[in-house]
Amino acid sequence: MKRTTVGGLTAALTASVLFLPGTATGGPALAAPAAEPPSLDGLRVLLTNDDSAQAQDTARGTDGRGLYELRQELCAAGADVVVVAPWSQQSGAGGRVTTPGGRPVPITVQAVASPAEYAGDCGDAPSGGPVYGVCVAASPCTATSPSASPSDAVLVGLSRVVPDHYWSDGPDVVLSGINFGQNVGELVNHSGTVGAAVTAQEQHVPSVAFSAEVSFADLTATPFAQTAEFAVGLIERLVEVDALSRADALNVNFPFVGADEQLGRPVLTVTGAATDIAFDYSGDVGVEGGTYQLVVGAPTDEPRRRADTTALRNNDIAITPLDGDWTAHTDGDRYRRILQGWRP
Repeated sequence: MKRTTVGGLTAALTASVLFLPGTATGGPALAAPAAEPPSLDGLRVLLTNDDSAQAQDTARGTDGRGLYELRQELCAAGADVVVVAPWSQQSGAGGRVTTPGGRPVPITVQAVASPAEYAGDCGDAPSGGPVYGVCVAASPCTATSPSASPSDAVLVGLSRVVPDHYWSDGPDVVLSGINFGQNVGELVNHSGTVGAAVTAQEQHVPSVAFSAEVSFADLTATPFAQTAEFAVGLIERLVEVDALSRADALNVNFPFVGADEQLGRPVLTVTGAATDIAFDYSGDVGVEGGTYQLVVGAPTDEPRRRADTTALRNNDIAITPLDGDWTAHTDGDRYRRILQGWRP
């Protein structure tokens, strides 16, 4: 599939919303997807995550089950998927990249056998559905090898693996996830899932990060399959309106819906200023130093309207456009006054 020359992810989503004043978050709701089965015939996808390529945690799926669920749905819809992901768990890695310093650093890209449950998912795809894990070590990657970061995986995937062996002009889109756990509010800046998507954006490739909310009451019930189904429908919509044309990025969070609850609707959101999963340090440590215990703290209140944290708490699907730009676009006058007339 060739990239189009008009539109963009944000513009496409904005054009397709239904402004419904009754939405729980106060934001616009996306139009309902078409009833027909999704079709992504020929779409070239570089897929990564921050949970690893191995998916060995069969109980909770903390280390890559979401990636394989998304890969399964993408290939079933006709996409051609190449996976290049971190060798092992890299949650919280943000946009970290490995740097060579004064000498080269070995980066090994190693084929990974899909878990048996997903082994035949992409065998009919033109690429054959390869899965690679990336470690920062000389070959081979082992259980003790340092893992490459999500951003490392995207960079080596886009610069070498994909053009050298699969698509000379690169993928149509980079997808990251599905992450075990939400990436909303203050967590976004530290998320390896989002960091991978932003890294693709920096390389001028459109990208989408997908995360599935966890329930601390049942860590085995993360909605990977539901998120994957929604993800394919969203990507189909973006393709349908020629949105994969610019280096835009989206951060998508799918809610955990309890037995007595109902799934909400997709809504356009902004990155919140609250912490949905807070962290705390317990224990008493003297002035000479010592050991604290890092524990999960209580969520904080959200001050922003249409925030992704609020959407998720209302069981809505939060879709946040990202520009990858950390420039503060407010209070410019205040800083200009500070610098006015100053000559250090």
